[in-house]
Amino acid sequence: MKETTTEIFKILVEAGKAIVEIYKSGDFKAELKSDNSPVTLADKVSSQIINQGLKKIYPEVFVLDEENSIPDYNKRKNWLQYFLLDPLDGTKEFVKRNGEFCINLALIESSKPIEGWIYQPLEKKGWYCKKGEGIFEFNDLGKIRKIEPTLKKNEPIRIVASRSFFKPLEAELFKEIEKFYSVEIIHRGSSLKQVDIVLGNADLYLKAGLCSEWDTAPGQLFVEEFGGAVLRQDNFQTMSYNKSNLLNPHFVMLNSYLNRLEFIDYIKGIILKFK
Repeated sequence: MKETTTEIFKILVEAGKAIVEIYKSGDFKAELKSDNSPVTLADKVSSQIINQGLKKIYPEVFVLDEENSIPDYNKRKNWLQYFLLDPLDGTKEFVKRNGEFCINLALIESSKPIEGWIYQPLEKKGWYCKKGEGIFEFNDLGKIRKIEPTLKKNEPIRIVASRSFFKPLEAELFKEIEKFYSVEIIHRGSSLKQVDIVLGNADLYLKAGLCSEWDTAPGQLFVEEFGGAVLRQDNFQTMSYNKSNLLNPHFVMLNSYLNRLEFIDYIKGIILKFK
């Protein structure tokens, strides 16, 4: 592992400690942003720690952060590389105090994530991937271990869905899948849904609601690294990043077991019914 990679681990651990301190204090100072999404003191403190830390290691690489002003597309479309950051993914789960929140960080190059980090502050552990080099788990003590793919060979299909943003359309799509497959629904907050797919705890994440690029970039890299796919529902092409509009299209995230033409065609057929 490169020295700079372990330095990023340390930055995320430091931000995670600050998040947990605020979480345990109960003094969130929660407020609503212009899009009616919540923001707390923990979001802001985490953002500050991570931005300052990254700037010391990579002073030439811009950080596109949910909590900071977003540069105009005409400027950022020419970036060769940049960090994409959500300093507290799952703010609603944080406010609800259910523990299902994390930090998302990805290095984007040519509209694709090439490195990704997801850190879970309460558990004091996270996951890291560099494209083509596998996925590693790390913790606050500096221990690092490589994780291996979990093979799945039969049903039920375990569908992971948002805990706070579960949409009626998603429920309808799940009902259609249940007509032909045995299905288990798992509700989780934040990008931990995507980690569940990587760790073999879920098989499918079908999103038919709004979310942003910083919600999915590291998780997409993880899923693809283990042979899965993240496909737009409108054209079933691989989801890309640094678009003019930073909202993600509706998408389907599949593990390697479901990432086969037969099942993808089946999902396409279901989604077309609701167009």
